[in-house]
Amino acid sequence: MGQLTLASRLKEHLSAPVLEDVLLEAEMLTLTFATGIEDAVTFPDFHCFVSNQTGNTVMLAIAASGIIPTVITLRYIATSLSMFVLGGCVIGQLGNFIGCRRRGWLILSSFIQTILVFTASYLQFNYTGSNRSQVADLAVITLLAISASGQVAMARSLRMTEITTANATSAYVDTFIDVNLYKFQNRSRNRRFLFLLSLYGGSFTGAFAYLKLGSSLTLLIAAVGKVLVTIAFFFNSEIESLNTSSLNLSAIAYR
Repeated sequence: MGQLTLASRLKEHLSAPVLEDVLLEAEMLTLTFATGIEDAVTFPDFHCFVSNQTGNTVMLAIAASGIIPTVITLRYIATSLSMFVLGGCVIGQLGNFIGCRRRGWLILSSFIQTILVFTASYLQFNYTGSNRSQVADLAVITLLAISASGQVAMARSLRMTEITTANATSAYVDTFIDVNLYKFQNRSRNRRFLFLLSLYGGSFTGAFAYLKLGSSLTLLIAAVGKVLVTIAFFFNSEIESLNTSSLNLSAIAYR
């Protein structure tokens, strides 16, 4: 009976929708920091981003036009962009089906993202320098792009629009046009500021760690950050006032 009670409690805990609070903000900011690290590593190695697909979209046209005289760059950019789209579609729709705000889905999604980054770090460690191969490069890009798309899909589904974990352009613009920009209490402005600060911090950490440690160990830092977020999801407060048994949880994030 005690085991059944424990199992039912665990099931209830995992199926509960998480509350938008300071802890959830901190988790999204940690993922933003990891995003900065990953893009700071992949750009010098592969001349493409795994998260910043706005940059990849423009660079795809530049590479295809022949301005950059290398087929490899085009292949890498196209792989990152296509895998990001594919991963975002599959993971995003899975989140809609399961319930994008359910604790269990957040933990599972974050766990998958984390494993992909760890695997990419392993490949970078074993297939760099004289052992480097283009197949391994494409595998690393694929893993990181799918992980990044899953992360962004998860963050966007939570509808914490100021912390997308990836896109800085909208954060800059939304800050500039904020009618309450100079008010003392402005949670949206503060979130955007912290988001940009986290992205800067991750990018600079990734760039300087890359110089000192190399790409594989730097990716490992990002993976560890994602591990912490995955664990932290177990402790998020839940939305207690909602009847989770009769509610379509995929719609909660879109209110």
